[in-house]
Amino acid sequence: MRFLKEYVIVGVILVFVFFMEHITKQNLSDSVKWMKDGITSIENKLEENRETEAQNEFLELKGKWDGEQEKLAFFVEHEELEKVSNDMVIIESNFEQNEADEIDENITDLKFMLDHIEEKNQLNLKNIF
Repeated sequence: MRFLKEYVIVGVILVFVFFMEHITKQNLSDSVKWMKDGITSIENKLEENRETEAQNEFLELKGKWDGEQEKLAFFVEHEELEKVSNDMVIIESNFEQNEADEIDENITDLKFMLDHIEEKNQLNLKNIF
């Protein structure tokens, strides 16, 4: 009987952990998806030489990220979020200085960082061991 209680407790804890992992994974995936969609849209506008529209869209994306970052901070490493924010500040500066080549490089860095954050926070054997 004693072992049954322990197994039930362990089972409840495991269910809770997997449930919370699912919720955090879904929130992170949604955030990364809309960020990547926004970045792709900005890249397309830059390719079409519509820098002003791209800059305005980037500023909207940055504002939305600032709000989303607060929620993600509960379950994503702050250092990772800080790197994304730093990349966004650099891109904003590049827009202000009209440095299109630098914007492309930094957007690539930003997309890589978003992919890295999403991959790092997945529950799989690679991340456990």
